[in-house]
Amino acid sequence: MIHLIGLGGAGKTTAGKLLSIKMNIPCIDLDECFIENAGDIAEYIDLYGYAAYAKRNVELYLHLKQGMDENTQMVVVCSSGFMTYPENIISAYLQLKQDIEVNPSTFLLVPSLNLDECIEIIVERQLARPYLNSDAEKEELKVRKRFEIYRKLNCYTILTNQSSEAVVCQIVQQLG
Repeated sequence: MIHLIGLGGAGKTTAGKLLSIKMNIPCIDLDECFIENAGDIAEYIDLYGYAAYAKRNVELYLHLKQGMDENTQMVVVCSSGFMTYPENIISAYLQLKQDIEVNPSTFLLVPSLNLDECIEIIVERQLARPYLNSDAEKEELKVRKRFEIYRKLNCYTILTNQSSEAVVCQIVQQLG
């Protein structure tokens, strides 16, 4: 599995879909899976809380992984908070998170390594998505809460303040 992780608005879904086409393998977006299985993410969080959403998201990932043959190649676009959930969200989460982090096919996508630049780019991208029903303050807070968690992960980082094609080329090159 090729994992694309990072903040919302970092370019994970765009890169994942392009990578899928380039490599002729499926692309699974966990947000899309969640919506198909549980409905609108914001509504789910409003009804059940963020912890219930995170738990359900991890369970969907585990279900997806269980249904795969070990030789199956696919791109998995993780939800923006996937690597930042509380470690006890479910018993398997900590090990799962560690496995994803150290997998040589995991790529952290981030528009900038500078927090202020990252906030500026992410907030602009997120506000351009009307379905998020968010505001600049909420999006900035998410970036501030998650930025250092992602930066500390031990995986290959790709800057997405370049064309999506360049991002995909870097991933393919790193995969060898």
